[in-house]
Amino acid sequence: MIKYKIGEIVEGTIINIRPFGAIMLFDDGTKGLLHISEIANSFIKNIYRYLLIGKTYQVKVIEIADDGFLKVSMSKITQEEKDQYRSSNVKRTPVSEDCIDFEALKNKIEEWTKEEN
Repeated sequence: MIKYKIGEIVEGTIINIRPFGAIMLFDDGTKGLLHISEIANSFIKNIYRYLLIGKTYQVKVIEIADDGFLKVSMSKITQEEKDQYRSSNVKRTPVSEDCIDFEALKNKIEEWTKEEN
């Protein structure tokens, strides 16, 4: 049974980041994709400057696959929706470290260190 509705604002935790987007985990175990084009209303060259693995973000559900996998957006949330969401009594659900994939971060850290030097 699909719990989410298109247009609904939900919180999810980033568990994996790739150059094309981020995989998010929601409180009921559902996963979703936050595509790089849905993060902001401007061009994003480096997704790692916008998102952090393990951090929780508010997103809007924009599509639901037959298997329940969500496609979500940060850029489609209006300021009014953000304010309304904050005023509701929604509780954040912590995500176990076992669910978080730090492999992408591990792969980029050496590159970033070289760039800084």
